Amino acid sequence: MSDEQNLHSEMDAPSQAPAQAPATNQEVFTAEEVANLQKALRAERDARKQYERDAKEKARALERFAEINPDEYTKLQEEAAKAAALQAQFGEAREAIEAKYSRAAEEAARKAEAAERSLADYRKKYALEKVFMSAGGRTDAADGVSFFDMMADQIGGRFRQEPDGSLTVVDGQGDPVLDKETGKRITPEEYVASFKVHPVYGTFFKSAKGSGAGLGYGGVDANGLPVEDLGSLSPEELFRKAFS
Repeated sequence: MSDEQNLHSEMDAPSQAPAQAPATNQEVFTAEEVANLQKALRAERDARKQYERDAKEKARALERFAEINPDEYTKLQEEAAKAAALQAQFGEAREAIEAKYSRAAEEAARKAEAAERSLADYRKKYALEKVFMSAGGRTDAADGVSFFDMMADQIGGRFRQEPDGSLTVVDGQGDPVLDKETGKRITPEEYVASFKVHPVYGTFFKSAKGSGAGLGYGGVDANGLPVEDLGSLSPEELFRKAFS
């Protein structure tokens, strides 16, 4: 095909539409918003220019002052340096004081928490001791050790004190212990009284001796079996006998 034919073919071909520019997600501002933005920009530029003018004026004033009274200018510079040093020292001292009192506050908080735990343990032990006494627990003690102390060491963890001060008998998972027959919660009094028939813990409770009973007889348990009276033993001997 000749060049002339090619030229005619190109001229006869339909012209292609120009590619459209991809749409852009440009935010459209209203005329009022644009005016407000321009106003804010102008205010910012004016404030910056004024600040620069003031700074230059102060610098020139200091230069003139230094030329007129160099000794006073030097003195002022030294005082400014001392003031800056004192300010830095004050900042360090303030940080040290804040750190000191922060540690003191943390220590006080730990002591308060420990005191709160101790008070809670005391209240729980006091409530448990009242239950023990109401169940007929023995009140005698020796060398600072009582029957209740030995009992509380063994079963104290089976009780939880509620916010109202009452005690709840709980199992190893912290759930209330229920009576298998009634399905109701076992009361602290019932739980403590259940140890009265225990061959060892039973000696921690008062027992009525029968008429004509021989030495060492302390009554009978729930099964009608004799219970040894260990009242003549010391707390240490009872402790060894109980947990040996």
